[in-house]
Amino acid sequence: MFIISFLVQLFAGALICTVLYLKTPPHSARGELADLVIKLGDCNREEAGILVDGFIDRTNIDIAVYDDPGIMGSFNIFDEEQLLTDFGTKTLKSVGDVRKAYESDIDGFGFGNSGFKLKDSENYYVLTYFDSGTMLNTMDTSIRDSLPLIVAVVIFLSLVTSVIYTILFARPVKQLSKYSSEMAKLDFNIKCPDKRKDEIGDLARDLNLMSATLDQKIKQLREEIVRVHELEQQKETFFAAASHELKTPVTILEGNLRGMIEGMEPYNDYDEYLSRSLRTVKRMESLINEILTVSKMQSASGITMENIDLCCVMDEKINELNDLFKIRNISVEKNIEKDMIIEGNKELTSLAIGAFISNAVFYSSEGSKITIEIYKEPGIVVTEIRNSNAHIDGKDLEHLFEPFYRSDASRSRRSGGSGLGLYIAQLIVTRQNGECGISNDGDDVMARVVFPST
Repeated sequence: MFIISFLVQLFAGALICTVLYLKTPPHSARGELADLVIKLGDCNREEAGILVDGFIDRTNIDIAVYDDPGIMGSFNIFDEEQLLTDFGTKTLKSVGDVRKAYESDIDGFGFGNSGFKLKDSENYYVLTYFDSGTMLNTMDTSIRDSLPLIVAVVIFLSLVTSVIYTILFARPVKQLSKYSSEMAKLDFNIKCPDKRKDEIGDLARDLNLMSATLDQKIKQLREEIVRVHELEQQKETFFAAASHELKTPVTILEGNLRGMIEGMEPYNDYDEYLSRSLRTVKRMESLINEILTVSKMQSASGITMENIDLCCVMDEKINELNDLFKIRNISVEKNIEKDMIIEGNKELTSLAIGAFISNAVFYSSEGSKITIEIYKEPGIVVTEIRNSNAHIDGKDLEHLFEPFYRSDASRSRRSGGSGLGLYIAQLIVTRQNGECGISNDGDDVMARVVFPST
């Protein structure tokens, strides 16, 4: 930070000095001779020589110094005796050099004399200059003289700006780096200070938002992993139960066929046991179809969704089950509103609705009444199937949607149920973003199915 600040400010200072140098108009070096003569009055012989040498180096003006006992009386610049050869090292040291400098000033405007006296001497001296028109830029001298001060100011400003940068930027960035390192270790409880209104504050808020989002996504992922694990366990349990359910009819069918082949009593009554075997095969076929339906519902694809009218699906299913209602002497009362549009699969939705109606029929006493109602609530379509004079034990309610569970095994066997109807119905409803449940409602049992409306 310090090096960058130093280089930037040094470059800026050099740029400013260059612009000032280029924009400063040059002037004649002769104008500085008066200042030189005044300064010589405050110098001793050695200091005066150094001062004159510096002036000659800077201006390229030829200077000769003479001894003038007569206080600038009549003297000849070509007088070898009056010319001082030990005054500085850059002054003209011989008459020949003086003559050459004099002759180079053709116009005669660059020649002149000034008298001065040193502070450590009573003698007077004459300073003779020969100027051929040299032009000077004062910025050159100013920059060279003030260079140490410029460097000191640049270093000081670099130190100050580095401290400011550290307080305003480096320290907060370092803190953000520390917080982000903790977040990288999945510690999302830590929060970056985000009260600043500048870019660092925006970065802190973005980090906090990213942390919260990652925390939420990781929690969702963990929940999904748990859910997938539970589904895998459910699948294992389901197929184990399915294998067990299939094993019984297969064993019965095998016994019937073996007995008929060997002519054993009472299996030699082929008409009776062939009919029994056929019923067993039908039962196996129904169970296999239900298992295939479950497998299809549990897969990630295979369901075509479209807009369907739940009222039409319900009317078709009631007409389909009309013979069952007559056999059980059950009356059906409908209270169905029109245009109950949902997004789903018509065939599967009909299968789920049929499972709830069939369950209501088989678990109602003969002569009972089933009430079917479909109505809208904000954002949803609600279907209620109520069978009167019925009750489900509390211990059975929480298991109704488990595969192969039967709350009344004898009645289920009589109706031909496999224990998969409600399980499949729940899979269909949930795959279509709906909810379902069965509960006791006074003296009735009510099944409630909810789908999102379109």
